[in-house]
Amino acid sequence: MDNKITIEKFDEYKSKYIKDEKINHAYLLETNVDNKEELAKEIVKKIIQKTSKTTIEDLIKDNDLLIISSQSNNIKTEEIEKIKETFATKSIQGNKRIYIINEAEKLNDYAANKLLKFIEEPEEDIIAILTTSNKNKVINTIVSRCQNLRFFVADNKFEKYDQEYLTKMFDFITNIEENKEQAIAFQNRIDTKSLSDRSYALEFLNNLLYVYDDVIQYKIEKNVTHFPFYTDIIEKISNSNELKDIQKKINAINTCIERLKYNPNIKLLMDKLILLMTGVDYNE
Repeated sequence: MDNKITIEKFDEYKSKYIKDEKINHAYLLETNVDNKEELAKEIVKKIIQKTSKTTIEDLIKDNDLLIISSQSNNIKTEEIEKIKETFATKSIQGNKRIYIINEAEKLNDYAANKLLKFIEEPEEDIIAILTTSNKNKVINTIVSRCQNLRFFVADNKFEKYDQEYLTKMFDFITNIEENKEQAIAFQNRIDTKSLSDRSYALEFLNNLLYVYDDVIQYKIEKNVTHFPFYTDIIEKISNSNELKDIQKKINAINTCIERLKYNPNIKLLMDKLILLMTGVDYNE
């Protein structure tokens, strides 16, 4: 089933978060809905309502709105060059010039760095709107230079996991939070299948990111999106960590997801994850 949100509901949200007269030069919309590009266009509408009488159709016709999407898992440097070349001159109609990069986590390293330079040196009347399902997969330097808009709706994507799987996953996290680096001695709390199956381990690590996304969300908004039945654990983790500590743990998980591509020994990788999440050899 498609996980989409009605425009009416999103309209309430964007009015709340894009309500002042100041228009930012870059926005990052983090959302778990499928119609991300459609929502990004709604942000465009909100921006142009404040600045001109034009329409999205006019922007597209005049090459003042570019939309970058990729059917593959890779947005390349050429796409960023296309934006820079198209926006090298002022708008003929004097419009804001806006580009949307849908699923910004697909930017490869070269494209991300080129985009970063473009965002770091913003030109007047050029606005970036990036979408992602998980901002932790977008490089931090880009995230920090955007106004972050977060719009999550409740979904049932985790209902496919049985109670045993979820219990073991939260036991694993609780073990780390309570026992720190000594958690390695209790490694048997993790689902043993994930120590031998690479794709299963990858899924497990990605699910850990969703848990810590809930932790951050609870820290900031006292809200839990992904695992509402585990709010008590998430609240406890949130209360015992500063935001910077939660972010370090998210970075540690992302590091191990990357290393999983090359490390054949999943057991050692999980041990490494515990050490990184608890601050041991974090700067290694």
